[in-house]
Amino acid sequence: MLKANYHTHTKLCNHAVGMPEDYVLKAIELGFKELGMSCHAPVPRDFMSEEEYINNWLQRNMTLEEYYTIYLPALDEVIAKYGKQIKIYKGLETEYIPGHEEYYIGLLANLDYLNLGIHYFLSDGIEKNSYDDVDYKTIYDYANVAVMAMKTGLFKCLVHPDLFYFNYKDENGKQTFDKHCKAVTNLICKTASDLGVYLEVNANGLANSKKYGFKDEWLYPRKEFWKIAKTYPNLKIIIGADAHDMAKLYSEDVKKVEQFCADLGLKVLDFMEI
Repeated sequence: MLKANYHTHTKLCNHAVGMPEDYVLKAIELGFKELGMSCHAPVPRDFMSEEEYINNWLQRNMTLEEYYTIYLPALDEVIAKYGKQIKIYKGLETEYIPGHEEYYIGLLANLDYLNLGIHYFLSDGIEKNSYDDVDYKTIYDYANVAVMAMKTGLFKCLVHPDLFYFNYKDENGKQTFDKHCKAVTNLICKTASDLGVYLEVNANGLANSKKYGFKDEWLYPRKEFWKIAKTYPNLKIIIGADAHDMAKLYSEDVKKVEQFCADLGLKVLDFMEI
């Protein structure tokens, strides 16, 4: 059973429920030793065009004002209240937009860690969405953003690293884990292994796969990706609930992912070093 979770959202991202205290209480009930809160980070509007901002659903993220006046105070409150019962870390899940490193450094000034989640990436000067715009060409732009971000040293963990497969299309317009997927997987795994960045096996991928009509197949976590990841002996791997509801901290989907990892023989770590 999980002893910790470092991928935890709140209602401030406008597609989850609950606030930090709700998750902390559930984590204590479950017997967790550590909990990392990592709601979606605010993204300043001037980081991209208005159209790109809307296409990437960023209007639903918390604002900078909410971050400073609601999120951070709520985290400080639960740490003061429950810190003797469970180790609580302050974090965010954020994108990486090259050229804005100072912004991420500024966020880290008030946090313990940042999770890197690549939901969109720059390709030919245009922001592409990782759910809809990945094909045999743009997949390398996804990988390059991941590599660039990890090399900054700002991010502790790359969450759902295999998200690129969600709606991937090969040269024939088919979804298959082809040579391009394998090449990108190796690049991501090697970089993470070399730099000591954690990769997350994401349990929320099961629910997202079902949501889009895949009943018996997981778009992520993708078995082909993690079979390759297994070949990197120094790679740091954790399981992340990606909880958008307190009940998802340790759900049936999390249990299935635990079994998935066991069946593959993945060496999964209980805790992240923060």
